[in-house]
Amino acid sequence: MRSTFRILVVAAMAFGVVGVAAVPGGAGTIVPQPVNTVIVEKEVTGTVPTDTVFTVAVTCGSQINPGAAAPIPDQVITFDATGTPTSDNSLTTSAGTECTAVETASGGATSTTYACDMVHGLTDDEGPPFLGNCVGGDTASFGDVIGDTATITVTNNFPTAPPLTPAAQAVQAAPAFTG
Repeated sequence: MRSTFRILVVAAMAFGVVGVAAVPGGAGTIVPQPVNTVIVEKEVTGTVPTDTVFTVAVTCGSQINPGAAAPIPDQVITFDATGTPTSDNSLTTSAGTECTAVETASGGATSTTYACDMVHGLTDDEGPPFLGNCVGGDTASFGDVIGDTATITVTNNFPTAPPLTPAAQAVQAAPAFTG
């Protein structure tokens, strides 16, 4: 059933492209193709210095031809001290790719963990097994599938700063015994 559905989807897309190309005045029109999406999110725990900047690099490569050039260039995503993205934190990639997120600047965190969650689209709605999967916490794998979305969450843990206690104050007292 899944193979039949994929064949129908590919055939419909092919006929759609032929139909668009055959429309007068359609020369040069780019037809957007369905893609897969990778979103990188940041979480922080503990006390983070306010000027901290986090950097995550996302690299995607072909699963079909690992020696081939990357289908998209590496993307560097930056986050502020609260974990809010300060650059675009999503990218799109085609079927047959695998994307890995690696934090390159952790802001001095004591530890970093990764978690991946995959939401399957229409061409990958039957399973398991699914064709789009998380491989470990830092990698999203998109087999023969379009329309899947992977969210990779990078969590940095910082120590919690102890509460500030006031410094001890000097006490002056008169001696009780004089003599």
